[in-house]
Amino acid sequence: MRPPPLHLACLVLSAAGCATSHAESTATSLAVSGRRLTLQAPPACAQAQRPGKALARYLRQYDPSGDPKEDIRDETPWSAQEIQTIKRGLVESGLHYPNGQASVITWMDFNADGLCDFTASAGIGGMKSVDRMFLFLGVATGDFRLVDAYHTYMEGSSLLVPYIPLSVSGEKLPVLATPGTLMQWDNRRKQFATCASMAYGPQAQQRPAPALAALCPHAQQIYAWAADQLPHKNDLPYSMTE
Repeated sequence: MRPPPLHLACLVLSAAGCATSHAESTATSLAVSGRRLTLQAPPACAQAQRPGKALARYLRQYDPSGDPKEDIRDETPWSAQEIQTIKRGLVESGLHYPNGQASVITWMDFNADGLCDFTASAGIGGMKSVDRMFLFLGVATGDFRLVDAYHTYMEGSSLLVPYIPLSVSGEKLPVLATPGTLMQWDNRRKQFATCASMAYGPQAQQRPAPALAALCPHAQQIYAWAADQLPHKNDLPYSMTE
């Protein structure tokens, strides 16, 4: 589910100060609301991780029941058999973009437990293409658990890094930037706080993520800056080849 519009979240996050603040950016950092943001470097555990082909089996965890049908006017729920067929297709196709190029796998440690987590996208081409974006949590067994996902429909391009990890000054945990929201792991709740949950969910009363609350009014600006730091500004048209 996509978060509410950022301007609505801004109305609720009054404690964060929704008045526009001056933001300063350099080629490698962005200063917003008294915090300095940089792209997070890959963790040391990334060097020993498996390639995308071996990670594709975890795509079976994705729930495609919210994906659009070929005829977007068809609101009939996906059948159990159709869902299983989509899951098998995702695993068989693996982590690739619609043009056949292997997806970029971005390693991070968003909960600071010393285990690698990763994000990647996978797209299916055709006249009505669907791109799916995944965020996986590394667990002690060496496996990965899907903790967040979203999709786009007929965009004509893929995101290189669906969840961009950003180091924030004074924060142990990174903030993840997506086109629709900012996210930060809440170790106490074992789930993500997002701009929407900070405004409308349990975090709205408890406010466990003060840095996230301060940054959310500038989420679109932060994502645009972060995307600009990445190859192709984080957008890979289907027509591009290796």
